[in-house]
Amino acid sequence: MTRIEKIRAFIKALSAHIGIGFIRSEQSGERPAYPFMSYKILSSDAGTAQEMIETTVDESFEDDTIVKRSVRESKIVISLNFFSDEKGYGDLFNIADEAYSWIDSLAGLEAADEIGIGVSVVGYIQDRTVFFETEYEYKFGFDFEVRDKAVKTEIVDTIDIEATIEDIKKQGELNG
Repeated sequence: MTRIEKIRAFIKALSAHIGIGFIRSEQSGERPAYPFMSYKILSSDAGTAQEMIETTVDESFEDDTIVKRSVRESKIVISLNFFSDEKGYGDLFNIADEAYSWIDSLAGLEAADEIGIGVSVVGYIQDRTVFFETEYEYKFGFDFEVRDKAVKTEIVDTIDIEATIEDIKKQGELNG
């Protein structure tokens, strides 16, 4: 599962918990009925894989191979927004608060763990209401962080130096 698929799976679990639909922010298409939430990836901070390369000998492989694993940890900040019309504005904060609480709850952390990510809220709930030319779009929102690890495994053939030197000597004797 890619990082994007993991994020979408977590948003889907959150959506099921709070009982409202969701969309990815700034996409074309029809908007769901109010209330709904949207998510957007704000930033990604990938750690360097070079700092985390581990070389091991795996007994299940040949003697002339080693296993190299590199682990790249990343932190991705996601913005969540909850939308409503003026009639639902009073309940909208409660929906955002329920989502905020769930992300850092045992149930939210377990849902994230099943998907293979870590999550934590990184900001407070904000009133993000905006005015469009003739009307307001009512929304509350907050940001949260997703931590993920990408593991790359390579099986590398090694060289038996002693056997190689002996082979070179034998080739030299045969040729010369």
